[in-house]
Amino acid sequence: MNIKNYTALIRGILYVQEIIRCKSINKAAEENNIKASNLSLIINNFEKEIGTKLFKRSSQGCMPTKQGYKVAELASELKEQVQKISNWHENICPKNRMLNIYISPNMELTDCSEFAKDHPTIKLNFIEEDIMADVKISNIPPTNPLEKYTELRIGDSLKQKIWICCNERNPKALEFFDFIVAKLLLLYDQSAL
Repeated sequence: MNIKNYTALIRGILYVQEIIRCKSINKAAEENNIKASNLSLIINNFEKEIGTKLFKRSSQGCMPTKQGYKVAELASELKEQVQKISNWHENICPKNRMLNIYISPNMELTDCSEFAKDHPTIKLNFIEEDIMADVKISNIPPTNPLEKYTELRIGDSLKQKIWICCNERNPKALEFFDFIVAKLLLLYDQSAL
């Protein structure tokens, strides 16, 4: 089996568990940002690949078969192994402790010493291209409509908008995001976003 086949197998296993958890292909698709028709196709192909039905489909939704429940158990085991690898990587790879920060060229972030003091294991790496950033700070709205961001309006007489985008799957990025938002709110004495 090649990597492409392994990837399809892993994806199928994880999606089966998601459908069981959500009790619906539509809801599982929505929560995972995929079209329901695409998810249904993935499951159909996965069932053909392994040679067994994993769901009984009806107008009320999907009910897992005995084999569907077994695949969901395997998904739990798979997630545990991935978490172990992630924890291992977090503990031994110093590169993983680096947080890439992009700030628009026309902006300046002057002092991060408080963050460094409170988070000594996280090294801030200020980068010039936003493509690899864990946190982006800009006065230009994000171009990617799927990118999640917080918009702050700062100043009293002259309003300046700042967009802060963050990799929500990276806890370190969330910590820096919280630091920046708190700093800006304190700086401009704002009580709400």
